[in-house]
Amino acid sequence: MSGDLIQVGDGLEIWASRAGDGPAVLLSAGLGMPPGTWAFTGLPDRLVDAGYQVITYAARGVAPSSAPPAPYSVHEMAADAAAVLDHYGVEEAILVGYSMGCYISQALFDVWGGSIRGLAMIAGLRSSVIGEIVNQMELDLIERLGSVPASVSLFEQLMTTLSPSALRDNAQVAVWRDLMGGSADVWTSGAGQHGQTAASYAWMSAGEPTVERLSGIGCPTLVVGFGDDVFFPAAGSREAASHIPNSDWILIEGEGHGGMMLDAQHRATSHVAEFCASLATDR
Repeated sequence: MSGDLIQVGDGLEIWASRAGDGPAVLLSAGLGMPPGTWAFTGLPDRLVDAGYQVITYAARGVAPSSAPPAPYSVHEMAADAAAVLDHYGVEEAILVGYSMGCYISQALFDVWGGSIRGLAMIAGLRSSVIGEIVNQMELDLIERLGSVPASVSLFEQLMTTLSPSALRDNAQVAVWRDLMGGSADVWTSGAGQHGQTAASYAWMSAGEPTVERLSGIGCPTLVVGFGDDVFFPAAGSREAASHIPNSDWILIEGEGHGGMMLDAQHRATSHVAEFCASLATDR
């Protein structure tokens, strides 16, 4: 995997890569999501072809980045992302977050000294009680067993990533079971899974994002939700988006939390690409 290992302080290294030339777009991934997963969305290639510089990175805890001792905080992870932007000399960027990457994108407003041109958040604005329960269960398992058993992780991924219609199709479930269950371990070490899960749970438990945080987002913002997402239900994300002064809300029906990757029509990708293009014409 080509890219750069960037020193971000305290002996930590964050793997990052950039492609293309032009205005910078930073892609922040979900919990435990390898940066290569963005390829399944088609978004990096589409943005590069449209004249953007696209930066992806592996958040602390995800291979091949460092995994310092747990717990982590969302703001620590955002500081890592800020260091990546600084390493590449970026002074202005569009931020795109998926799932937990939406938390990191919001925290970048607090820790990065550059200018944020626009913010796109997909399936990650307002979490659910289910999300809190799942994170708490994972933390309990880590405390008791040292890690989340692979069979538990696989069940969680299948139940939340796929849409209800896909879950009712045994053939589809079997295919995704083999794909998800056969993938290499994404974590640098157990500390990475523990650290990121703790950061996610702390953000949700604190009631983030607060109305004050949302109302303070001053740049153009796009919020995309999926109709069958149990981690970030559409109704909650739509309500949260209403507190962002300059925001557009898009609902994509028929997809679960994994709609960013699994939607054959790449509807979320199209909306994000169009949003980025609109920022260029606003100048």
